[in-house]
Amino acid sequence: MRNAFGRAPRKNTRTLWVLFLLPVACLLSTISPASAQLSTASLNGVVRDPSGAVIAKANVVLRNTQTTIERTTVSNDTGEYVFLNVAPGPYTLAIEAAGFASKHVAEFVLGVNQTATIDVTLTPGGKTEVVTVEASAEQLQASTADLGTVIATKQVNDLPLNGRNFTQLLQLTPGVAPVNVAQSGGSGGSGGFGAPIALGASFQFPAINGMTNRSNFYLTDGLNNYGSIESTYAVPPIIDAIQEFKVVSHTDSAEFGSVLGGVVNVVTKSGTNDDHGSAWEYVRNDAFDARPAFLPANKKAPAFRQNQFGASFGGPVWLPRLYRGNNKTFFFVAYQGFRYTRDNSSHLLVPTAAQLSGNLSDFPTQIYNPFTTRPDPNNPGQYIRDPFPGNQITSNLIDSGMVAWAKALFPAAGPYDPSTNSNALDTTPTHQFQNEYTIRIDENFNPKNSVWFRYSAINSTLTHSGGLPTLGFRGEIPARNWGGSYLHIFSPSLMLQAQYARTASQDNQATRLLANPGNLLGTIGFSSSFVGGFAAVNGGSLVPSPGISGYASGGELIRNDPRATDSHQISATLTKTKSAHTLSFGGGFTSNRFASPLAYDQVGFAGGQTGNPENPLEPGSPLASFLLGVPDNANRRNVNEQTRLGGVMSWFFQDSWKAASRLTINAGLRYDVTYIPPYGTSATIGQQGGIETGNINFSTGQYVIQVVPPPCSVRGHAPCIPDIPGQPAGTLPANVVVDPRGRIAHNTYTNFGPRFGFAYRVRGNTVVRGAAGVVYDNWAAVSQMAQNIEGSWPDIGQLIAQNLNAPTGPPATPAENPFGSSSGLFPAPTPFNQVQWFYDPYIKNPYSMQWNFGVQHELNSSTTIETDYVASRSRRLNVGGFYNTALTPGPGDPKSRALFPYISPTFYDRSIGRGSYDAMQLELKKRYTGGLAYQVSYTYSKSIDEGSSGWFGVEGNSLTDPYNIRGSRGPSGFDLTHTLAVNAIYDLPLGKGRHFSIPNPALNYALGNWQINGIFSARSGLPFTVFYGARDLANTGNVSWDQYERANLVGDPHSGSCPNGSPVGSQSCFFNTSAFAVPAIYTFGNSGRDFMRSAPYWNLDASLFKQFAIAESRRFEFRAEAFNLFNTVIFRQPGNDISNLANFGKVTGAANGARELQFGAKLIF
Repeated sequence: MRNAFGRAPRKNTRTLWVLFLLPVACLLSTISPASAQLSTASLNGVVRDPSGAVIAKANVVLRNTQTTIERTTVSNDTGEYVFLNVAPGPYTLAIEAAGFASKHVAEFVLGVNQTATIDVTLTPGGKTEVVTVEASAEQLQASTADLGTVIATKQVNDLPLNGRNFTQLLQLTPGVAPVNVAQSGGSGGSGGFGAPIALGASFQFPAINGMTNRSNFYLTDGLNNYGSIESTYAVPPIIDAIQEFKVVSHTDSAEFGSVLGGVVNVVTKSGTNDDHGSAWEYVRNDAFDARPAFLPANKKAPAFRQNQFGASFGGPVWLPRLYRGNNKTFFFVAYQGFRYTRDNSSHLLVPTAAQLSGNLSDFPTQIYNPFTTRPDPNNPGQYIRDPFPGNQITSNLIDSGMVAWAKALFPAAGPYDPSTNSNALDTTPTHQFQNEYTIRIDENFNPKNSVWFRYSAINSTLTHSGGLPTLGFRGEIPARNWGGSYLHIFSPSLMLQAQYARTASQDNQATRLLANPGNLLGTIGFSSSFVGGFAAVNGGSLVPSPGISGYASGGELIRNDPRATDSHQISATLTKTKSAHTLSFGGGFTSNRFASPLAYDQVGFAGGQTGNPENPLEPGSPLASFLLGVPDNANRRNVNEQTRLGGVMSWFFQDSWKAASRLTINAGLRYDVTYIPPYGTSATIGQQGGIETGNINFSTGQYVIQVVPPPCSVRGHAPCIPDIPGQPAGTLPANVVVDPRGRIAHNTYTNFGPRFGFAYRVRGNTVVRGAAGVVYDNWAAVSQMAQNIEGSWPDIGQLIAQNLNAPTGPPATPAENPFGSSSGLFPAPTPFNQVQWFYDPYIKNPYSMQWNFGVQHELNSSTTIETDYVASRSRRLNVGGFYNTALTPGPGDPKSRALFPYISPTFYDRSIGRGSYDAMQLELKKRYTGGLAYQVSYTYSKSIDEGSSGWFGVEGNSLTDPYNIRGSRGPSGFDLTHTLAVNAIYDLPLGKGRHFSIPNPALNYALGNWQINGIFSARSGLPFTVFYGARDLANTGNVSWDQYERANLVGDPHSGSCPNGSPVGSQSCFFNTSAFAVPAIYTFGNSGRDFMRSAPYWNLDASLFKQFAIAESRRFEFRAEAFNLFNTVIFRQPGNDISNLANFGKVTGAANGARELQFGAKLIF
């Protein structure tokens, strides 16, 4: 039947599909994920005759050798063929054209996010003639200019991995700095906010190409698998379920973005036409391990047991007598269990019985009585105090509540060990119990329609000490990541891919006192308004943590995060090949919400309250301040954190143009919008930590309320607006306003990121590549900013006090009630005396202008070498720390010298930082052939910024002067000058099927089929700052513990010896402490930020396998793995606080662990 136009209706099917699905794709991209980032590969090439002329209309067939699934296309008028959205794996290629002999390209491998190029020359002949040629599986990247290395199945499965965590292999990619200076990274086991990190694993949370650790993104099969607060994965992939992965960075493709660092894209295994799988168990035990370097001689290494076991299986779906899925339907499943038990051996410094009685005679400098503080009659504007004779605090001044607090929490002190600065040992055992599983289904309906679905989940439970042996911690994390992808091929030149993913995790934690001796809170004398108020949600009041600077600490805490990570991702990409152009258009939206009821309180003690106000060389004793009940700071949280729907929307357009036979040009544009989740929900109205909160705008000096609550006289409790005498109820204080839109954070709509790149094949085995582009960090703003203002005025859910009891008069704030009336039922009269984690309400997304240029050369069919110059210039980086401090140092009340004298200094985040990164990167890589594979990655780099290595100054990179951030320019906290990673896999050439066969069965059984593997890594030491942390020496209103006050540099810290006689570089004298001096009062120190370096690091992990053949396709492996094979000791960062004389310049621990052995058994079929 024909229609009115005389054509068969079926012929219009393609056009109708395009007309229908193109707007659908556009719609999906407006409600879809942060990137439309895929986990597939692509293949292109040009078909020519021997003269070099192109051959059009050649039939090209790409065949997966494991599933026999084929894709077919035809070369266009320029002789070019293209295969897009190809699943990574092994393939063959067949090319036919009239009048030419057919050509067959032998098996080669396509990797994740790889764009491979295979040009083919056909010779004249008949169809019956077939010419077979070899293709390198390590094809030169002749079509793209992105940076990254595919870590293949062989490396993932066989390289030594402590705890079987794939992140240890991220360091194999050039530009990856395997160090963590970030606020969070999940390395604590419970992870925090839903990152279930196995404690026995050597987890890495790296900085990539000069960007902060928190600016990376994690994908599994191209789908979001991202822990939104932790900035790492939500569900860890099982090693035996990983096919390969790649770290994508500095790419010329607009498809990738939303982070400044790298996108870690893991591809999981799928089933094939043959059944295949594995079963394994790995065992670790303290009997196998070397003795820890800093364990006291009279202590035994803690008992330790770790078991990791599981199985995987995949193949065609088969239903007896009903269905067999060969060539069509495949499945893959995997399970892994993890059991961990270790007797703790944490070194603690705790108060002794003599010290608790007031005897501090062992303290190295004079301690002063804060209750005698008075103006110095001889020095106007300064103050004096009376010393405690012999550093003995009289009993009538000791706060008995503080002593009761200490006795309830701290263990009894033993002999002091100067090598570890400790006098107690916490031996509370740690237990971790994890079960993880994943399942994947792939369905190929027909050559034009395919779909896959994967579900991954983990349940993790952790118990250990709560920081002190008198406290117990329990954490539970259930995490889920699932989703799928649909591919429709309209024609060989037009296709649509749509994806959906769901990521959800909880993080439920509790730290409680194991034995509460009666009415402890009453005995201590804490105000009920300070420690109470938790009962409704958390089942009772909580014992605060005593934060005595330099001493062990711990307190009770409750956190139940029903939405530690809660995101939906939906995306679509439409790709069209036309002539020499491959055009891609797509986008998506990834939602983000967060919920975390949280309760704890803490009182901090520093030395400034008992030091000499006129002599910084007598900084005082934090323990003396504690005994006197004179705090320096306090923190109280009783909040029900909730955010509404937010997320990241992204669009991109990309054109890959084959401009000439040797030249490919890539150009694209990406547009990202971060929708910062509005804080609070309507369900939290009237609750502490709810929607009725506020934020400071230091551009105007105003306090902005998100949703205004009723007057206190009406509601009767916070959050509420305090009554102002003589004013109508509900009148706002001066300089307090209400946001008319009911939101505090304002989105940025100008994040356009252009991309450009080229790849030019100079000759057959050499490619010159270059790329440039602009990328934005969208996820840091989403995950961090929204939840920082919980409980702010007019609420009392989050109260923070700093610089309590400053040395300008007798102490006025007791430890038992550090917030006074503010922690009762009502908020303070105004919001301007609170300390919170505020941020600029018009904060912008950080962005980075990135470029790279390099040469890649193929040495032979299996080996390539590449060198690249990699650089970036970053702007609008997040800079935190205290703000509205005094404009200049000096005597007197610092508030009188502040930008806004009516506002107390507080934390404040601004997008004003700058950063630069320059690197030379080198990679030599041989794919696995002939029983050998190796890879050498080396990076020589410099990363510089201005205290912008983290958020709110919590990562040790604070500004000295917030009004002169350029004065804090220095090496980034993650800067590593040299980074080297070498890995190798080598089959010893003895045994059946190897180079030297052993005909004797017994000898072959003993001597044959051995394999050795290893990872060697070396890198420069991490930078650190030398600071004065006893008190606010410059008297600007800043917090001393924030490392803002740097020491004076008066000599060479890298030569000579310390006053104790030890040479520089030793454990007790890592640097020359005489080279530093305490700055004069009311001044800033002159030493630079991060100009010192900790010890360089090097390590060798190695493994030995013995393989036993069971059948042709089955074998058993015994594995022995050694981590830190040579048991080297790398010093951790030395004490860098010049006011802490006991530790200054000394090393009290190791940056690495002692040698550990892991044994494994594995069945492979």
